[in-house]
Amino acid sequence: MIQQSKLLVFVRYLVLLCSIILLANCASNDKTFILKNEMMLSEQHPNTHFEQEVMIVRISQMLLIGRVSDKERASLYFERGVLYDSLGLWALARYDFTQALALQPKMASIYNYLGLYLLLDEDYDGASEAFNALIGLDSEYEYAHFNRGLNFYYANRYSLAEKDLLTFYEGDKTDPYRVLWLYFNELKFDAKNALVNLRKRYVGLSKDYWGTNIIQYYLGELSVEELQKKAQGFAQSTSSKYAEILTETYFYLAKQQLNMGELNKAEALFKLAVANQVYNFVEYRFALLELARLKRFQNK
Repeated sequence: MIQQSKLLVFVRYLVLLCSIILLANCASNDKTFILKNEMMLSEQHPNTHFEQEVMIVRISQMLLIGRVSDKERASLYFERGVLYDSLGLWALARYDFTQALALQPKMASIYNYLGLYLLLDEDYDGASEAFNALIGLDSEYEYAHFNRGLNFYYANRYSLAEKDLLTFYEGDKTDPYRVLWLYFNELKFDAKNALVNLRKRYVGLSKDYWGTNIIQYYLGELSVEELQKKAQGFAQSTSSKYAEILTETYFYLAKQQLNMGELNKAEALFKLAVANQVYNFVEYRFALLELARLKRFQNK
């Protein structure tokens, strides 16, 4: 089981790398994180997910031979589902979350994951029901309004998205990612004031988040070259943190290009966001969704 999951990751990486190389010229014409002779990608290590894989084996053994209560079994399914999700094995994660839900229908966190999968499948009504159930079970669940807001955003229901994204922003005004998603929604909902609001909200942001640098770039306070230098100083290139930074950066650069109508450049950058394989990041998940939407648009 462990060797198979590593092989799947390796095959995915090769496929993505081939796609990125084909599209690199599109993005290199613009000032992005793609240099003339190299692309900035995080280093991939074969043992990166070893601990998660071992945990999956242990939980699987407990589910197979352990004598546990329904509540404990539901927790084990949920924990294994979270591990599968972190490895990008979303079909397996979805199965485990469904099993857990059958045993414990009031486990709020399950609805969050299932809602995300429905959203990524572009089943906006189903996702909305899942997030509504989540909020009904736990109104204080931190990411409930954020994920429902994203669902409304991708369903083109921008006024409803604004309410949820504002609620999420009010929970932590120092978080730049909350500000960025409000900005994207306001470009559709209140375009005249979107940039003004972005600048106002920027004032209260924490410098501890990498995303604050991305907003500085959006506001024209950093060039892309300066952003690149900051990325190299923010985390070591061999660390998992660096992969996370690149995933976020490529995604938000891609959203900028998409909003400017530069579809080919956006596509190349979304693929670079995916290439860093940070499976459980919002930016990775929604880079895949954006790519699916772009493909459908280009095939019209």
